[in-house]
Amino acid sequence: MATNNYTGWQDLKTLQFKEISSELLEAKEDSLAKMIISESGLGKTNTVNLFKKTKPIHTYVITIGDTYNLMVLLQEVMEALGIKVYYGKNSKHRCLRDISKRLIEISESGGKPIIILDEAENSKLPMLKAYKQLYDYTKDHSALVLIGTDQLLAALNRRSTLQSIPQFRRRFKAGTRYVSAINKARDFKPFFDLYIKDNPDVQDLLLELCENYGELHDYLDPVLRHCSKKNEVISAEIFRLYHKLPKQSVVKSFKRA
Repeated sequence: MATNNYTGWQDLKTLQFKEISSELLEAKEDSLAKMIISESGLGKTNTVNLFKKTKPIHTYVITIGDTYNLMVLLQEVMEALGIKVYYGKNSKHRCLRDISKRLIEISESGGKPIIILDEAENSKLPMLKAYKQLYDYTKDHSALVLIGTDQLLAALNRRSTLQSIPQFRRRFKAGTRYVSAINKARDFKPFFDLYIKDNPDVQDLLLELCENYGELHDYLDPVLRHCSKKNEVISAEIFRLYHKLPKQSVVKSFKRA
């Protein structure tokens, strides 16, 4: 691909993409509970978004923010399901009950509902307890998938003796999946072949600088855009100038495969 023909970053079907997609599809088809654990920057969120686009019917994705509490989460799930949100006394219990009821209705009508909770490492203790309860209510009727970094497992370990956490872990243990760690020389190659196939110097720089797909995008995409606007061919010199890097990298050269 010539630099001046660059039209934007493409999310390629990486090894990690295929692993996560396969787990999501299996969970949806068989109404399973899973925890998918992946390092940051391996494309979890992009994969989830594409899965929702390709399997939109009864696929509900909630991205959990650090400021979320249980009620905020329940509200978002209910809004996604198109059901009324309750407030006031016993509202959390009533919301969880109605979420479960709706998921069972979908299942008994022939649907394959799946709730995907992305960035699940941000889950507070009451939320973790609610996941266990939702699983118990909807087992064999709906898939429930938590996607997060190893911080999720660390949080569970810290709370391992607290009420409901051992039961939560028991329900999700068999469905816990670890996404393959990145091998830069192997996993960056499809992007190199697409964008900078004839520029090994830039490839070497990216292998030195980047630890995951997110960083690869953040370093390479803006330079490709810059060169496209300037009608220039990307080079190691242009790359260094754009990112204000020293002429000699402080990182030892990473040998390409």
